[in-house]
Amino acid sequence: PVVVMDIKDCFFSIPLAPQDTKRFAFTLPSVNLGDPAKRYQWKVLPQGMKNSPTICQNAVAKVLAPLRNKFPQAIFLHYMDDLLISAATDQELSQAEKDTV
Repeated sequence: PVVVMDIKDCFFSIPLAPQDTKRFAFTLPSVNLGDPAKRYQWKVLPQGMKNSPTICQNAVAKVLAPLRNKFPQAIFLHYMDDLLISAATDQELSQAEKDTV
């Protein structure tokens, strides 16, 4: 048996360390240059940044580590926000799925 999941808003669920938010800052110019440009900083992992996929992969792997230990016979495969769980029995799969959610 197999279960496939998609982690909703995965990137936006990963908080950035406060000292790192300035590394993910961007500036928007004002309309018609009437006001000063505004600078914004992400507090969560943004999509589209060069290292965001790697950070996401590492964060999901860290979250799944205890589940892999709890269910050593189950298979947990993940790629970004997609997760596949497989187990030998329906009962084990059901329990692994409940613990994952």
